[in-house]
Amino acid sequence: MTAQINCDISQKSKKWNHLENPIKLVDEISKKLISLTELKKILTGNLTLELSISLVSDAQIKKINNQFRQKNKPTNVLSFPSFDTDLIRNFGLKKIIGNDNFVFLGDIVISFDRVYIEAKLQKKTFENHLTHLILHSILHLIGYDHNNDDEAKIMEDLEIKVLKTLKITNPY
Repeated sequence: MTAQINCDISQKSKKWNHLENPIKLVDEISKKLISLTELKKILTGNLTLELSISLVSDAQIKKINNQFRQKNKPTNVLSFPSFDTDLIRNFGLKKIIGNDNFVFLGDIVISFDRVYIEAKLQKKTFENHLTHLILHSILHLIGYDHNNDDEAKIMEDLEIKVLKTLKITNPY
């Protein structure tokens, strides 16, 4: 029996309709990225791993950013881990697996507008930039952060390494 990865993706903005099938795209990217991170260590047996992703607009993410981070401006992506990420950093990923072999990583919110604008400004494809931001968010959900230079270096190096396996150039 192999582990199951469930991505509960909801499209909350029509702007995402610029893509042919945004829910399918985000689902495929997310599942691929999860298997390329250290989460692969726990993807065994009858484990079910789940995360929620909301596809929103700038106006929608601005409200969420203001509500939860007191920053009244849009951002590209927000991550909301479902458990204390210090637990993961101190004791490892296996500690997040409950007795029912179910892990809910948390919630990710992505703004179409920000991804689109940033991709254009940085001369990247939309899909490559989206992939990077989803990876960045997944890493936040499992305890990575960039609050100081040392943490940022660790997180960025890991992002560069994972993206390289997907033939996506260094985003930094």
